[in-house]
Amino acid sequence: MKRIIAFTLLVLMAVSVNAQAKAKRLKSYLSTTTYCAPGVSPYVENAIAFDSRTAVYKEFEPGRFKSTIEIQTIFRQGDKICTYSKIALDSPVVTDTANLAGAFIDQQRFTLPNGEYEMEISVTDMNSGETLPTVQSTVEVAYPDGTPAISDILLFDSYGQAAKPTACTKSGYDFLPRVYPFYGSNDEKINFYVELYNSDKLYDEGKYLVSYYIETVESSNRMQNYTYNKRFDVNKVNLLLNSIDINDLPSGNYYLVIEMRDRSNALICSKSWFFQRSNPSVSYDMADLSGVNIENTFVTNITEIDTLRKYIRYLDPVCTEIERDYSVNLVKTDDMKTMQQFLFNFWSARSPMNPKRGFDDYLAAVRRVNASFKTSSFPGYRSDRGYVFLKYGQPDKIMESPNEPGAYPYEIWHYYEVAGQRNKRFVFMTKDTASNDYQLIHSDMVGEVNNPRWQLEIYSRIYGQGYDQGVDQTEYEKGWGSHAGELYNNPR
Repeated sequence: MKRIIAFTLLVLMAVSVNAQAKAKRLKSYLSTTTYCAPGVSPYVENAIAFDSRTAVYKEFEPGRFKSTIEIQTIFRQGDKICTYSKIALDSPVVTDTANLAGAFIDQQRFTLPNGEYEMEISVTDMNSGETLPTVQSTVEVAYPDGTPAISDILLFDSYGQAAKPTACTKSGYDFLPRVYPFYGSNDEKINFYVELYNSDKLYDEGKYLVSYYIETVESSNRMQNYTYNKRFDVNKVNLLLNSIDINDLPSGNYYLVIEMRDRSNALICSKSWFFQRSNPSVSYDMADLSGVNIENTFVTNITEIDTLRKYIRYLDPVCTEIERDYSVNLVKTDDMKTMQQFLFNFWSARSPMNPKRGFDDYLAAVRRVNASFKTSSFPGYRSDRGYVFLKYGQPDKIMESPNEPGAYPYEIWHYYEVAGQRNKRFVFMTKDTASNDYQLIHSDMVGEVNNPRWQLEIYSRIYGQGYDQGVDQTEYEKGWGSHAGELYNNPR
C-alpha cells in the first residue's frame, strides 16, 4: 500500500511540474556593456535577468524549490570562436511557487581584445526543457591604447562595497544592474556608473570637464533641467557614480549621454544609453507654446485648418510621447494659432537653424511613404513600414520575400547604424498582399516590438494558425526554400 501511495505522489508531482511548464514561457532580458581600464584587457559584461514568474521551479528538498537555467554564450569573428561559456544558473530558493515575484540575474565577464564580434546567447529552462530562440547581436570592443575613452554606461538599482570581490566587481563595488531600461511612475531616479579612461593623455596635470544629460531619442534635444557638469582631475581612470532625479521627467524614449570635454569645452568623446520613462502625471505645458512667436515664419502660410491638422498628424512617428498625447487632443480643436505654434515649435526644436527646411524634408518623406506604403485602410505614414521609415530613415538594405514557399510575404529591413545602435533589423509580414499592409512583427531595436518567435508567424502559413501556439515551440521545421532566418542573420 505504501508503494502505491508513493508512486501516486510521484506521478502527481510529475504531472504538476509538467502542467506548470506548459503554462509558462520563460522571459529574459539582456544588457551588454564593455569596459577597459588601462593596464587591463578589454572585457564584455553580460547581465541577463529572468522573470521569476515565467521560470519553472522544481522541489529539490522538502518544501524548497528552485529554477535552473542553462546559458550558453559564444563570441565569434567569422567562423572563429573567440570565447565560449556554458553555465547552469540556479535561482534563489523559494518555499512558495504560487507567489513568485521579481527576477534573478546572471552576470558574466568575457575578456576580449578590441574588435567587432557576433555574440550568440542560447537559454534553456532545465526544468521545462524550453529553449528560447538564440539571440544574436553585434558587440564592438573599441578602446585604443592611450586614447581618452568612456566605458559603456551601467544602469543599476543598487550597489555596495564588495566584501568579497567577484568576477564582476568594478572599482571595489558590486552592482545590481537594471537590465531592462524601463522606469515607471514609481521610479524616482536613474542610477548610473561609468568609467572615464586616459584623461591624463590630455594634460600633464589639472582638470577636465564631464557633462552628462538626458536627451530625447526622437529629436536629440537636451531636456531642460537635466544637464549637469562635473570636473575631474586628469587620471588614468576616473569613476562617475551618480543618480538623476526623474520625478518630473515626462513619459518618453531617452538617451543618457556622458561627454568628456577639454579645458576649452571641446568634445573629446561621448557615450549614450537608451532608456524609457512612463510618467503619466507630467503633461505638455501650454505655457511653452503661448510665448512662441510665429510672425514671418512658414506656418503662417498654412491657413487651412484641415491642412494644419494633417501636418500635425504626420508628426506621430517622430513625436515624443508627451508631444503625441498633446497633439492628439490639439487636432480635435479649432485653435489654428495654437496648431501653428505647435508645428513651428516642433520643427524649431529639431532644426533650429532652419525649421522650414526640417519641415519640408520631413513632408517630402511623408509623401514618399504615403505613395509606397499606403494600405487599403489607411495612408502610408500610419503603416508600420511608414512609421519605421519616418522614425529611423531609409534602411541600408531591404530584403523582400513575396513568394517564398510556405511563408507569408515578408520584408527584412537592415540598418547598419541607427539612433546610436548598430546592425538593427525590422521584420514585416502580411497575410494579404492585396492590402499592402505589412505589419511589424519583430525588431532587435531597443524600444521596438521584440518577438523571438517571429519565424513561426511567417511560416504558420504552411503549418496552420495553431502551429505557433505551443509554449515550447521556438523553431519551425525548415522546408525547401525557407531562408528567413538566413536573411535576418546575414543580410544581403
